[in-house]
Amino acid sequence: MAESRRAGRVPMGFALAVCALGLAGCESLFKNRGEDPPAVTVAPPALPGKAGAHRVSQFVFYSDAALKPSAPLFDELSRLRDQIFRDLALPPSDTIVQVYLFDDQEKYERYMRFRYPELPKRRAFFVAHPGTPGGPRELLVFTFWGDHLRQDLRHELTHALVNSVIKDVPLWLDEGLAEYFELPPENHGVNPAHVQTLRKSLSNQSYKLNLARLEGLDKVDQMNPGEYRESWAWVYLMLRSKPEAKTVLLSYLQQLRGKRHPGLIAPKLARVFDSADEALVEHLVRLEKDVERLGTERGGSVSTARRDRR
Repeated sequence: MAESRRAGRVPMGFALAVCALGLAGCESLFKNRGEDPPAVTVAPPALPGKAGAHRVSQFVFYSDAALKPSAPLFDELSRLRDQIFRDLALPPSDTIVQVYLFDDQEKYERYMRFRYPELPKRRAFFVAHPGTPGGPRELLVFTFWGDHLRQDLRHELTHALVNSVIKDVPLWLDEGLAEYFELPPENHGVNPAHVQTLRKSLSNQSYKLNLARLEGLDKVDQMNPGEYRESWAWVYLMLRSKPEAKTVLLSYLQQLRGKRHPGLIAPKLARVFDSADEALVEHLVRLEKDVERLGTERGGSVSTARRDRR
């Protein structure tokens, strides 16, 4: 998530945008200059960094524990950067993303409570500060060493990378892209849990696809887990179905980089599909069969990213 989805819509002197992994996905927060947390007499919790800084591509990692430059995770994150800019046909950004890796959850949560007391308890956050006038925004990621570090970093760094080159990403699209790229590379964007849940919900008519409704959402608390799943599904459809649908998404992203907002994407998709809703349902049916086949071939299920764990 990013500052971009709020900038220009809410007058403010200082915009703070945050993305958090957890039950409801990403969270947002607005602060006016002068509304920083009250001063306290105790020293603030320290940021990690005793082991120095380790740069990977445009990411700079800070940790108290020594980092291994040859670790597979760092190589994967470097390739994630290349993948995002390549797949979305965006110009590479050189804006630094500072990533703070706390030793454990307790230290991470203590720092977040002190620095951002308004925020809920989540495993990871992406924060965008405006930076100096005329200069690049300050992009920060906070998380801790744990079982979900790979997923958390892929999700948050996707937000950081996309928002380093686009300043006004619609809420649903920002989340859909992060959901798509947070998955392990071998999934090729497929989230089995999203596929199966959407198929079940659509089959029993407990959920109805509605891209126009998604495009009207501008506050994170308007999005429930179903909206996150649907956002992923529309992004997947555009990137992995018809070339014309991919062109719609890539052109839309380029237009978002301009000075004028390109409007809604639903009418543009309507020129590609006779019925975008039906096309998405049919695509999910095929994906469900692929997921079942891959699960059988591998003796289990393909990798999945869970959004309901904190």
